[in-house]
Amino acid sequence: MSPNRRVSSLIALVAAGLPAGAAAQGMVVKHELSIYRDEKDVGLRRPEGIACNGSTVVVSDTGNGRLVRFALRDRNLSPGLPLRLDEVKWPSRVEVLAGGGILVLDQKSRSIVRIDASGKFAGRVEYKGDAAPKDVVPAAFKLDEAGTLYVLDIVSRSVLALDGSDAVVRRIELPKERTAVFTDVAVDAAGTVYAIDAVGATVWSAKKADAAFQQVGRSLKDYMNFPVGLSVVRGTLLAVDQNGSGLVALGLDGAYRGRQLAMGWSEGLLYYPAQACITPTGEVFVADRGNSRIQLFTLLK
Repeated sequence: MSPNRRVSSLIALVAAGLPAGAAAQGMVVKHELSIYRDEKDVGLRRPEGIACNGSTVVVSDTGNGRLVRFALRDRNLSPGLPLRLDEVKWPSRVEVLAGGGILVLDQKSRSIVRIDASGKFAGRVEYKGDAAPKDVVPAAFKLDEAGTLYVLDIVSRSVLALDGSDAVVRRIELPKERTAVFTDVAVDAAGTVYAIDAVGATVWSAKKADAAFQQVGRSLKDYMNFPVGLSVVRGTLLAVDQNGSGLVALGLDGAYRGRQLAMGWSEGLLYYPAQACITPTGEVFVADRGNSRIQLFTLLK
């Protein structure tokens, strides 16, 4: 591996008004590689979404209006295969399905698009049943281990849980304060749903029987500037701090556990990142939007 790809994860925090205590480490990641282009040598352009499992990585190459799919093996990525569909003009958030299919949020049509394993359009997510709002504008979404789809709807200010037939089987109310801007959701193995407010830098949760979210912990403005992504890994919440250009680890109780990475252009640094994903074996992929690349880190603890 070349020296410029051996960037230590223990990078000093960017001078973004964060206190010295923010350097406490509850999580350590190590930079492995960065990807800038697809198999045809076309450069990525401001990617906003990334999803992964043990064998596949899919990137929303937002600036180019397409997706790029990579095969993952032994912490290396194959040359990226571009996927361009007429039904997806402005791809952002993305998730990989167990059978190889893809779900992608198209900001142009304000819909979640289904793509089959061969890369073809397979329809759009609908919202059926008595619990479904009349109008839905998705801002983010996640899948749980059972395949239930959780959609963050900015119109009804709620998270909608959809079964395999697109029926809304649960509706979890978000707080109604208009100053709050919820940017992502996540679901843990116990079925607890989490949501993150980027403006207040607060985490909210709802257990299986809850009809509304409750705040967990206190505001984390001392440690995050504008979190836009949220994932659950090994009993830890991992937030992508867009304006602070870093990754922030939180307990499931909302407590701060540590921060990694910083703002910059060199390998292993971030510049206004968007979504992140974590594989079952501990690879962390980040859509490094401002640097027009994706980066792979390994989770050491």
